[in-house]
Parts: sequence; C-alpha cells; structure tokens
Amino acid sequence: MAGATVKAPLPNAIEQAVMADWFETEFGDDIDKSVSEAARRAYVQTMFEPVWTREGAKSLQDVSADLFKHGLAADEVLEEDLNRLIDQRFSSSDKDAQAKADLALSAAWLRIAAAISGGLADEGEAAKPRISTANYALIPEKLIEAGQGGKLSFQDFESSYPQYAALKGALAHYRDIRDQGGWLAIPEGETLEPGQSDPRVPAIRERLAAEGFIEDKAEDREPMMFADASDLQTVSMQERAPEADGDAKTGLIAAKATQKDPNLYSEDLSAAVETFQQRHGIKVDGVVGPNTLQALNESVDSKIARIADSMERWRQQGPADAKYVWANIPSYTVEGWNGTTREIAMKSIVGMSSRQTPTFNDEIEYTVANPRWYAPVSIVSKDKLPKLQRDPSYAQRANFKIYDRANGEQVSAYNVNWNDPSSASKYRLVQQPGSNNALGELKIIFPNQYSVYLHGTPGKHLFDRAERAFSSGCIRLEHPDQMAEWVAGQDSEERAREVKDALSTTTNQRIDFESRLPIHITYMTVTVNDDETVNFWRDIYDRTEGIKQVERSAPLGQTASVNQEQSSTDRG
Repeated sequence: MAGATVKAPLPNAIEQAVMADWFETEFGDDIDKSVSEAARRAYVQTMFEPVWTREGAKSLQDVSADLFKHGLAADEVLEEDLNRLIDQRFSSSDKDAQAKADLALSAAWLRIAAAISGGLADEGEAAKPRISTANYALIPEKLIEAGQGGKLSFQDFESSYPQYAALKGALAHYRDIRDQGGWLAIPEGETLEPGQSDPRVPAIRERLAAEGFIEDKAEDREPMMFADASDLQTVSMQERAPEADGDAKTGLIAAKATQKDPNLYSEDLSAAVETFQQRHGIKVDGVVGPNTLQALNESVDSKIARIADSMERWRQQGPADAKYVWANIPSYTVEGWNGTTREIAMKSIVGMSSRQTPTFNDEIEYTVANPRWYAPVSIVSKDKLPKLQRDPSYAQRANFKIYDRANGEQVSAYNVNWNDPSSASKYRLVQQPGSNNALGELKIIFPNQYSVYLHGTPGKHLFDRAERAFSSGCIRLEHPDQMAEWVAGQDSEERAREVKDALSTTTNQRIDFESRLPIHITYMTVTVNDDETVNFWRDIYDRTEGIKQVERSAPLGQTASVNQEQSSTDRG
C-alpha cells in the first residue's frame, strides 16, 4: 500500500520472536516473568532493531571478570557459548538465526544482571521486593546501553549493603593469599599453652603469617647471635627496630624471636592466636586446643567459598534499606545501621541446634517494657513440667501464674496433676514482669510465622561465652534497652524517651512505632569489620547449602613428629 513502511527482515524476525514470548520460553522458571517483560520493553524502544553491536558483544565476552569479583562463575550463570552466539549474530546469513542470537545475547546479559542482583524480582517471603522500582526501571535502558557498546557495568544491580562491598574486598584478598600458596595444616597434638615447647610452633607461626596475623620476617626466623659466647642469646631484628610497630588497621602483631628455643610458644605468638580466635568465634584464651586447631587448618579455598556464600546471601536481601536492624546468627550479634554507618551493635544469644533461629526479613512494629512471658506449650512440656513434677512451688518461685485454658481462670500449681503430659497444653504458664523474667526487661516485636522476636534475659553471664546458642529460637540481646531506644529514635527523640521512661517502672507497657524499621535475620558465616579485617564464624547449624564443595582442610605440612594424642580440653 502506498505510504506503508516496509520492515527490514531482521527487525521483523526479532519482533515475531519477541511477541511469541521468546524470553518467557528461554528463562522458564529461572528468572521472574517481569524480567521478560522488561526485555520486551527494551526491544519495543529500539523498534525491534538489534540491540547488540560487535563492540557491545565483545564487552559481554569480557564480563566474566565482573562475575568473578562477585564470587560467581560464568559457566554457572551463562547457558550458551557467547562466541557461538556472536558468530551467529554477525556472520549468519539466516535472519531468523541472527534475530535469535541477538535475543540470546540479551538473555545472557539479563542472566548476569539477575545473578549479581540476587534475582531481579521478589521470589520469597521478604517484607519488601528484592529490587527497588528505580533499579528495576533501569533494565531496558542498561540493556540497550550495553548492547550499543556503552560501559558494561552491573553496579546498578549489585547489593548496596555495606557488608557486600566489604566482602568483595575480602574475596579479592583471600584469592591473593591463595595465589601466594595459601597455608599448610598443622598436625594434631596436645593442647598448647604459652610457655610450652612444641615442634609445631614454627608451623603455627608460618600459618598465622600466611593470613596476616603476624609479620613473618626473615630476620625473625633467622635471628642474629651475639659474638660473646658467655652471653649467648638470640635477638630479633624486631627488637632492634622498636619503631616497627604493627599496623593498627590490620591488627598485625609482630612476632619476636627472643628465646633460644625456636619451638617455644611465646606470649607474642599467643597474642596473635588470641586475635585469630576472636575473629573465628572461639574462646579467646591464647591456647591452641581442638577448636583453634580446626580453625587454623581450614583451607584457604574453604574460606573463599564461605565469603562467596555470604555474598550470595546478601544478594538475596535485595537493595539496602536506609535504616535497618541486622541480626546475624553465626556471629551472635545484632546491629543497627543507618546508611553505611553501624550506629549500634551488641552481642546476642540465638537458638540452640535443636531449636534453631530461622532466617527471614520483617519489620519491627512495637516494643513491650516489663513484659509477661507466655511460655509456649513446647517449652512447658520439655522444660517446665519436670520442675513442676518435682516441686509445684517452682511456679511461685519463678513468678509464674497458671491459667486453665478451658475457662481462662487462674489456678494453683498444687491443684494441677503435672504428671499428666497433657497438662502442658491444658494450662497456660504466664511469667510476670520481674528480675527473673525469661524475656528480661523488654521485648521487641515484629509479628511473624515463627513467633521469633528480640528480647532481654536474666542470664547476663552467658554473653561472656564465645558460642552463645542457648535460646529456644528467639534472639536475646545484651542491651535490649539500648536497641529499643535506638529503634524508637527513628521515630523521634520523644518516642525514645517514652521507652526509657517505661523501663524505669515495673509496669507492663506496649509502645508502638510509627515507622516500620526493617529487620534482617541472616546466616552469614563471614563478616567484615570497619577496619576491613575479616571474621570467619563457626557454622553452628551446619548450614552448608550453597557453599561450593571444596577441600575444607588445608594440606598437611611436613612438620617434626608430634604427640598425636588429642586433648579432651574444651579450651581454645
């Protein structure tokens, strides 16, 4: 028809494929359907002209380096050979083949963006979608920009949580350690304490030096000798140069060789072990016992895999909130973040292995000062019935009131047959506010399907332990009052004072928050400190899903014979 536009064969082939749901078929259930819609919008904007130029396609080939920095492998993200797709796109004479190759290059770009972002769409039960509207709207624009040879960057899609960027740095650092040879494992032996001599000491020194916990200088290993035989002793170059202080940022501890016995476990080396223990969630005592030895013998490949796993877990959190509470189970910590600043942090106690704390996202709604504790049936059955069976007066001593669930009336503990297992479900135990209340002075509530919340505890001594998996699933806080005031302060100073005033009384009070502050309960076995030092926490629930199967133990080094008897001590 006169005046009609005749479409070129290639755009026509692209349009037919796009409108026939090519992207939906390509992605299947791997990527959210909304991503297919975003890709369709990109091609509509180009009037179904090809998105990819030779320059853009070449940049896409080089993107594996970006994936590597995020702990991802190109062959696990991309399903098709890019070289083949590029050859098909620019060398084939078949327009349908060219069209599908252009779409496949776009699909490859989208798969990379999805992998780096953690999904590009909401696929879980989090309280918010995994990608913000602003970032999601960027997909067509960034896809076209990449295809036309613009700067190929996925920075707009990567996690914006401060820990994620810090973990990227840690990943590069530990890969560098691996490239330098990593470290060798230390043979088993008796528990080693400062002042003892052990043939494994040189190996321990080398192991700590490999990860940067001490400076392993040649002059320390090859000490100079005084010429006067009557005053024969070893002097390290470190002692001769007192100005060579450890780096405050990295926490390096200079190791001295001031003794004749090279196998002596010195105080300086013990101090380095204490720093190592602190960053690995082990009791800090400077003693090389079973737990410390196990941590020392973890391979560098295992640590790299754990860093990559923690990065993946952060990607699943989506874009960072402006303000949020972060409760991390393996590190036994709860923190309050404002942008890139950690404004409050404290120790926590989490669920024991048999009653694990779940991971999920939610929003904090209110706090209760001087709370009552409504003991769950499961806890009454397992923990309280045996005590009540032995002595019904336990209820009064522990400040419990007992109610008949059938009619709601209060009853005496002496009038209940606690030997009947069904009594745990027939009667409700409510512990009144007070110094021995299981919830402490305060609880912070974010209603959820797990009935998990933050609260205090009368067992303050437990916070001195290195491993703190003692609760029935909820998270106990070292300073619940400070956390509640910080959360309330996001509303106003007046609301924070309201929490403080409520705690100065013995009255049970509920205080609602106007803002809904996000809370993330996570399971990250690797975290990074403000000074960029890295913590590798114990995998207390043995949640190794998602971690690549690598050799967990370092290869055993050639060390002098040692006593292979394993000490039964639980220290170190």
